Amino acid sequence: MWFVKSWIYRSRYGKLPFKMRNFTESFQEECRESIKEEFKGITGKLPHIWTRLRLKDAKDNMHGSYVDVLGRPHPVKQPIFTENEVARFRQHKGVYIFVFFLMVFFESILYSLMANLFISKTMRKEYPGIELVFGLAFAIIFVAALHFAFKSMWHFFEARYIIEKDNLPKVELKPFYKNLILAILILVVFIVTNVYTGFIRATIFEGSGTTSTSTFMQKLHGPLLVFSIAITFIVALVMALLEKEIAEKSEKYKVFKNWKKQQKERKEYNTQVKNMLKKCVERKDILTEEYWGVMKDLQRVFDKEVDDDKQGLYEELNAKIANNEIDLRKVDDTLYQKYLHVAATRHELFEYGINSDSEITGAIADLRSKVSEIEEFEKRNSSNEKSI
Repeated sequence: MWFVKSWIYRSRYGKLPFKMRNFTESFQEECRESIKEEFKGITGKLPHIWTRLRLKDAKDNMHGSYVDVLGRPHPVKQPIFTENEVARFRQHKGVYIFVFFLMVFFESILYSLMANLFISKTMRKEYPGIELVFGLAFAIIFVAALHFAFKSMWHFFEARYIIEKDNLPKVELKPFYKNLILAILILVVFIVTNVYTGFIRATIFEGSGTTSTSTFMQKLHGPLLVFSIAITFIVALVMALLEKEIAEKSEKYKVFKNWKKQQKERKEYNTQVKNMLKKCVERKDILTEEYWGVMKDLQRVFDKEVDDDKQGLYEELNAKIANNEIDLRKVDDTLYQKYLHVAATRHELFEYGINSDSEITGAIADLRSKVSEIEEFEKRNSSNEKSI
């Protein structure tokens, strides 16, 4: 149906002496409005995102230090840990959790044996498995207390080391004595109860008859007693060593983890801002080409590039371009205003009428400024990571 539209345009506007410059200015204005409208859609979330990025700057300052066991802040340069160190720390935490539940398992068995001393036969018959519930409850409480004891003990040693290293007043160590005494008490109770329950377990395995099996089990009394106690203490020792590793780095790791989270969110925001700039430039160029194409179609419909009264101006433009008096790669406002009425004959002039709009140039300049700031931050952050 293009020929119908062409006929309508020729019959309606063909005799107007200013039709070409009128269409040029109209299409430029329409193109500018279309670009601005699309920019609004693309950059709608920019104020919110930029506010979030400014908040990230403030949070980065918060994550620039950690607090030691004495409560003193220490500045750090992020990232505190390398990827290998993070992997090792996570591995230690995973092993610690496994050992923690393994300890609960061993202790629940031991305390379920002790339950026979506290729970009557009648109750055990009425509630089958109650000794297991009893053992599990005591095991959880005891292992949690053991975790507290190890943590308190390592905090005390770390505090004493810092005080001696930095020549701080001995009074700084006073708050840690209470938890240290409590930790020692828990460890003593742990040792006593496990020796006792280990003895009970080994005794149960002996049997009560005089058969060969009973005699054989009596011979195993000593080894079973030692094994039942040793296996629990070995697991507790592993738990204590892992607790030391975790206690030393837990505060730093929390700071690092929060910093890493902020960096991940910042990266997402940075990517969104960069994409906004990319989309705005792309849409501006695409819409400019579309309207330029429409202008070329109209020139074919009317079989002319400029209005008759502007033919001389058009020839002057071509002559100056041919003589290298005008460089269309360096179009400015003076040149554009002079040849405005023949702007549809040169892509550079037509495009300048769109690109020179203050709202369009301001929006792109603002995005480029923000992207430049983002890239500067990323470059600085990358150099910090490499230095570490």
